Amino acid sequence: MANSKKKGNKGEREVSKWWEQWTGLEFSRVPASGGLRWSNTQNITGDILCSDKIHSRRFLFCIESKNYKDINFEHLILGNKNVKILDFWQQTKDDAERGNKIPILFMKYDRMPKNTYFVVVSRNLFSFLTAEIEHDFDYFIVPKQDFVILNSNDLLKVKYLTSHKQLKKLKRNGQTF
Repeated sequence: MANSKKKGNKGEREVSKWWEQWTGLEFSRVPASGGLRWSNTQNITGDILCSDKIHSRRFLFCIESKNYKDINFEHLILGNKNVKILDFWQQTKDDAERGNKIPILFMKYDRMPKNTYFVVVSRNLFSFLTAEIEHDFDYFIVPKQDFVILNSNDLLKVKYLTSHKQLKKLKRNGQTF
């Protein structure tokens, strides 16, 4: 059990660094690894939060991080009932809803290249990213689900500040992600 906790903590620190690279902002692990719940604090959701003094309250995403020995994508296609990815995504969406944020899930399994993750986003967010930004993405649209899985290296091609401003405006106008 202690090894899985260490692995999760290390994974969260690495995802925080990934976000810092993409956004230029500061990020931190949530105390108690996302298990902390402060009833009046909407910006404390997920496993990782924006700790930048200026942007922390305006940050739009609820970031969940999962690090496992194996992540079995074939279970999604085969229609298996017990699929960890579905549980991970539901947890991310529930946390995001509680904080009025956009859910985003970073997953990594053993032996994946360093600084590379599978990123799970809603179909709405994926549509925004592919419509607004002129980049090719490698992705997997999950049959019968409301999400898309893409490579974190592709997400780095997106200009964070530009997309953040556009997403903020869309959220204010009632668009859900």
